[in-house]
Amino acid sequence: MYHPRHWIPSVAPIFVVASLFPPSMAAQATYTAELRGTVTDASGALVPGATVTATNDETKVLQTRKTDEAGRYLFNALPPASYTIRVEASGFKTLVRPNVVLRVSFQTDLDFSLELGQVTQTVEVMGAAPLVNTVSAALGTEVTNRYITEMPLLDRQITGLAFLAPGVTSVAGSGVGTLGGTNFASNGQRNGTAEFRFDGVLATLPEGGEGGNTFLSYKPSVEDIQEFKLQNNSFSAEYGSNGGTVVNIVTKSGANQFHGSGFYFFRRPALDANDFFANRSGEPKGAYAHDQYGGSLGGPIRKQKTFFFFDLEKVRDTSPGTFTTTVPTALQRTGNFSQTYTYDDEGNPVLQQIFNPCPITVNPAPPCSLSPVLDPSSGEVTDYNRQAFAGNVIPPSMIDPIAQKTISLFPMPTGPGDPVTGYNNFSKKLVYASPTYRLDGRIDQNFSERSRLTGRFSMHRETDDVPDPFLAAYKNVFKTRQIALEHSWTPSPSLLWTNRISFIRYFNPTLYSSPVDPLTLGWPSILILNPWYEKKAFPDIGFSNYQGLVTDLCCTTSVEADNQWMFASLVNKVIRSHNFKLGGERRIYFNNFFQPGDTSGGFDFGPDITAQSVFNAADFQGNDLASFLLGWADDGGVGAVPAVANKSMETSFFGQDEWKVSQRLTLNLGLRYEWSTPYTERYNHNQFSCFSCDSGIMVPALGPDWPGKEIFGTSILASSKQRHANPDYSNLAPRLGFAYRLNDKTVVRGGAGIYYGMNYATNWQYGGQAWNKNINIIFSKDGNITQYSTLENPFPVGFVGPQQGRYGPLTLWGYANGNHNSLEFRNGTIYQWNFGIERQVSPSTLIEVNYSANRSTHLPWNFKPLLRGNRNYISVADRQKWGSSGLAELVPNPFQYLFTQVPGMPVPIFNEPDSIYNDSTIPRRDLLRPFPQFPGVFGGLPFFAATGSYNSLQVRFERRTSHGLSFTGNYTFSKFISTSDEGANAWIGKLQGGAPQDLNNLAAEKSISGNDTPHRLAFAVIYELPFGRGRLLGRNMNRGLDAVIGGWRVTTFTTLQTGQPIDVRTSSNHVTDGSQRPNLTGHPCSGASVDAVVDGNAKYFNISAFSKPADQVDGSAPRYFSDCRVPGIHNLDFGIAKQFRISERMYVDARGEFFNFLNTPRFNYPGTSFGSGSFGTISSQVNGSRGGQIGFRFVF
Repeated sequence: MYHPRHWIPSVAPIFVVASLFPPSMAAQATYTAELRGTVTDASGALVPGATVTATNDETKVLQTRKTDEAGRYLFNALPPASYTIRVEASGFKTLVRPNVVLRVSFQTDLDFSLELGQVTQTVEVMGAAPLVNTVSAALGTEVTNRYITEMPLLDRQITGLAFLAPGVTSVAGSGVGTLGGTNFASNGQRNGTAEFRFDGVLATLPEGGEGGNTFLSYKPSVEDIQEFKLQNNSFSAEYGSNGGTVVNIVTKSGANQFHGSGFYFFRRPALDANDFFANRSGEPKGAYAHDQYGGSLGGPIRKQKTFFFFDLEKVRDTSPGTFTTTVPTALQRTGNFSQTYTYDDEGNPVLQQIFNPCPITVNPAPPCSLSPVLDPSSGEVTDYNRQAFAGNVIPPSMIDPIAQKTISLFPMPTGPGDPVTGYNNFSKKLVYASPTYRLDGRIDQNFSERSRLTGRFSMHRETDDVPDPFLAAYKNVFKTRQIALEHSWTPSPSLLWTNRISFIRYFNPTLYSSPVDPLTLGWPSILILNPWYEKKAFPDIGFSNYQGLVTDLCCTTSVEADNQWMFASLVNKVIRSHNFKLGGERRIYFNNFFQPGDTSGGFDFGPDITAQSVFNAADFQGNDLASFLLGWADDGGVGAVPAVANKSMETSFFGQDEWKVSQRLTLNLGLRYEWSTPYTERYNHNQFSCFSCDSGIMVPALGPDWPGKEIFGTSILASSKQRHANPDYSNLAPRLGFAYRLNDKTVVRGGAGIYYGMNYATNWQYGGQAWNKNINIIFSKDGNITQYSTLENPFPVGFVGPQQGRYGPLTLWGYANGNHNSLEFRNGTIYQWNFGIERQVSPSTLIEVNYSANRSTHLPWNFKPLLRGNRNYISVADRQKWGSSGLAELVPNPFQYLFTQVPGMPVPIFNEPDSIYNDSTIPRRDLLRPFPQFPGVFGGLPFFAATGSYNSLQVRFERRTSHGLSFTGNYTFSKFISTSDEGANAWIGKLQGGAPQDLNNLAAEKSISGNDTPHRLAFAVIYELPFGRGRLLGRNMNRGLDAVIGGWRVTTFTTLQTGQPIDVRTSSNHVTDGSQRPNLTGHPCSGASVDAVVDGNAKYFNISAFSKPADQVDGSAPRYFSDCRVPGIHNLDFGIAKQFRISERMYVDARGEFFNFLNTPRFNYPGTSFGSGSFGTISSQVNGSRGGQIGFRFVF
């Protein structure tokens, strides 16, 4: 499918350009460390020509450099590890410095002073490992292997440790600090914009989207990770195409000695506390079983040459539970509702009376009529009343035969249910299972000191087995494969050329198969034998007050398959005091999906069809099941959706110079150029809009609402080379920074740069609207006065599928326009800057204080009407002139003659029976739009006009292990202002709040951001208790006693975070094509305490401070309230471990780990919908209650 001929031409320029550089150039790998310094003699004179050797303590692989005429040396691509540095020069003693620990992407200076003497004489220098980054202006946080393997991690996922970095916050609507996912906000950027890299290659897929979750293609085992670093301000020009945050993860490799691990961790309800609200209502804890086990092995294939590392992990998640719902009783299945009761408006039990809607299911239909309700003043008909069924029983002759057979598929009740309504009369024990497998394999081949090759294969497979109590279960499968290769070549000491290639395959099928052939029940073949779907699927039958026949992802098999290639070439040349870096990268995305929807029809049945009043149904009248038995749904539709195969690319080139101006000052000078080529679609299933094109159609005048005019706005059918949007070629990103070394322990740094956000048009699925369609099943054309279609005959005038290209330039007339046109757009632009100081305050401790800020412009505003220029929304003047009722009023349809034959008019152009333009009348609002041939507002790409600004004071502190104690953490004080927080894929519900009210006054949307978090403190501590053999207390303790009281360790992860601000919206929107907030009439933030709110005795904020705005008038409330905030995070994760040492290189860890150890609930957002019953009320917690985990880990 993806033959090399398709992608080789796309990536060849990257390697051709790289190959043009002279063989005196070299490159820095993105995740490797950099060690540089100066060699002098005892008097301070420079020593040129000295030999400096760095030897990896585990693999014994060495690299060698010669100092230049200024005594300088530079290792620019050392894999993160512990090294021994050896310095030799004629006439001087050999100097050896062991235990120099270099972390991922760490850059530092290490100077050496030689003593006069013979080379055969050796001087060993002992000192603390360098802690301060003396080279780079970038802000970053390293997380070492000890925190990765010893901290309590939910599901043993390392991504929760990202919160140890300053500026990283838990986003609105998320739980506690140690999240298992990757949904965080960093340094004032939108959630989900971080880029994850494993061993220098991309591990995130684009579809997760800016403003959604970072789509991390797979989450590796803890046993596979060596360490990682998060960078989120002023990083090198080597990085880009993201929202300003890069997480570099380094996997483990083999060594000269065999090493590995085996582990088993488990969680059970007995270790947990109950949910706050479940506990208050007396509900028991849920049952589940979580088991996680596996192991790793690494070692030499050929010592000092070839190494391997392999890990395997399995997770077994089973959640048995009782499924409780409501199913039809034996009487109801026969149409007898004489025993079906409900509550009236006063809360009194009453018979749920059903009325005859006069269905046309039975032919000939029995005599039936509706009684008109007249306005006493005007005599006009305002409503119709239906006649009650005698005895509340539907006559057997009136029951739809399809519905009668289908309702028998429901199981019989297992109990009486509610004593009045009979609800919840069915229960069944089900087991949800989610087995997961992870596997990684890595080979490192050192051909020579100058040539190194690394290859890695990673696999992740997760299967969600979801049972269904009625028909068939389904499987949701997630499979990821990644292959990565890296080759580094050092033809001379000043040269390194690194090439990388990686491939990710993400495959997500949802497998569903019904055991019942719906054709045998009488369902019509026009539904079941859908030409857009090969298999027979069962119709999706839903009810307002009863369980649908299929409980979950009904009813068809769907699939998503994403492929991503990444090619990169990085070159580096050291010339005197300059360390030049040059490189390029190309990413190619193949996004394939088939999500057919309800291919055999989807139906929603409600009680209104069998209520007495046609237009004003009482809540206690009518019944969903009765409507179903009569074959009359509220609405329905059939999906006609093709497979989609999209392709997009991102390309970048960069140049970077680390200029060591003096012994103290280093400048970072960089320039990056990047561009994206948005999606093309392999099958040309797409169309674009030309709103300046004349259609050539003059629609004549009709009535007072349509004076007649020539229609502009046509469609252009796509070719395989036509993209969803034009590429943005303006993304030039300069970077400037400095690091000034006041002394060996203190560095002042600062930097600024331009970055470009994740490209909207390469991280969103598109399906050409003309090629996919939900074909409406219209059960009534007059507001349910009379029935139009039936279950047996859902399309009385025929089945018309997607338009495809049969109407040429007039494609999509009569339907809302998705507007997937080649509009000009630009990527979000992010201006970042920082200034700070880093100080090593002791041999093991450092503190760093920084001012970090950014300003973002041209961010996507994911409110579909906001298309530049052509939004198709109704003007404010027209909205306020007509009001909601006037805009909805039906007026004569001047377009009808184009869709159906009208006497005296030409032959219709369109055959689209489900378009509203077939009717003689349409809502007035559609005639008031700039392009009235397209009812509704436009969809497609958003408006790129959102802005954001972020300012923060960030303090980072770290103590490497000393006297058994190590810790790392940060405090951030910040303010985040924005005009919108929704991104391209706005999957976080609380960030969708406050869509713009006035589309012509977007500046009024400026407020505190929904992700604003003024204060955040997060820190992790590892403390080895000072008892036992070799420790402070009991240094010479006997082994028997040490086995009991020695080897204990405690770990904590503490998170304190201010809550995010609250937004308030109206429960019913009365601004056409926009959003409406309530009026602010008082101070809303004077609510009660959280305790009073969750006890049900008070509201969280002052709900009387709001009032309802007038129809089509904007409310005065801001988008978010700065001083009205949800409860914050107060979380402590705690672990205690006992180490049983078997030998010097072998031990067993036994652990108890507890998440949310103090069982502090983080309460969810209160109801923020003005006018709803839950307004101001808190009814759930967003974090988990205390959860326990027991684990054993064997290490050798």
